[in-house]
Amino acid sequence: MGLIPEEILRKLGHLSLAQVHAALAYYHANQAEVDADLAAEMLEAAALEQQHKR
Repeated sequence: MGLIPEEILRKLGHLSLAQVHAALAYYHANQAEVDADLAAEMLEAAALEQQHKR
């Protein structure tokens, strides 16, 4: 999303700065897998929204 760690921390105040850095490190080490999981979740959410619009 383009936020720096301190901005993420302000948005998610329940995390420590160390946790934000750890999450970012995990993402960068596993970017393809994380992005694929997020895309799958978005598709599933869209499908559920369509089902409940009827």
